Amino acid sequence: MSETLTPIVQTDARGRAVLSGHRNQRFIMTDQSDGSVLLVPAVVVSQAQREYDESPELQSLLAKAAASPTVRIKRTRAVRP
Repeated sequence: MSETLTPIVQTDARGRAVLSGHRNQRFIMTDQSDGSVLLVPAVVVSQAQREYDESPELQSLLAKAAASPTVRIKRTRAVRP
């Protein structure tokens, strides 16, 4: 007879659990009506980024503005000790 081990996840006193292989990731958690928990990988973006991503007109406008010779971006490098 072949047995397969089902992993058990235990939360700590603060309700946290460790998901091996998923370091520093975010998930949307949904409690299902059958008692199961669904975790869906998530990426969090700002409202401004979302507006930019969804608007080709805004992307074009900002690309033109950034390419303007009057726009200067001053960059300095941090010196590490």
